[in-house]
Amino acid sequence: MRACSFAALLLLVAACDQVALPGAAPPPLRPGLSETVGQALCQLGFTSIPLRELRSGHHLVSVTLNGQAATFVVDTGANVTVLDAALAEKFGLTPRLGLRGAAVGLGGSTGARQWNLQELRIGPVAARQKTIVTTDLSQVTGALSRLSDEPVSGIVGQDVMKAQQAVIDVAGPTLHLLQPGSGPKPPGACDGADAKA
Repeated sequence: MRACSFAALLLLVAACDQVALPGAAPPPLRPGLSETVGQALCQLGFTSIPLRELRSGHHLVSVTLNGQAATFVVDTGANVTVLDAALAEKFGLTPRLGLRGAAVGLGGSTGARQWNLQELRIGPVAARQKTIVTTDLSQVTGALSRLSDEPVSGIVGQDVMKAQQAVIDVAGPTLHLLQPGSGPKPPGACDGADAKA
């Protein structure tokens, strides 16, 4: 776990001077105005979202998919955000015609399909995604659902994390995401940021 924490720290350091969205000037750093990682990121325009850590080490986050609440696992190794295929109808997804493919993971490969997405929120942050992939995640979601005592429906992948310039505080455990259109916050606006340094 120390290697993961060290990697998260390196990611945080790298993100501190490159948190601007493409085409925008980076927000100014204000050294000495932050006592915690959460405060520093809040001042740069990030929103802190609590994660729930399972005894397996996986981190769960609350999402809203097309207006319905769900729980997803945060997976930095997944290149896209994925919903268990059995739940596509429940969340009111509409298929993108002709877009099928394959998903490859530790369990082998399986069919995958891309769907149109009306809304995806990670905590209160509106993700920029307009599509989501579905595949059979029953082995993953089943195991994590048993560990968490709540249904796990999918995976938040790198597509969302990259678009929202995610910073993960494993020790927090907290996920920090940059809200589209947000900018630096004035001094004092982040005094209650609860993430730990």
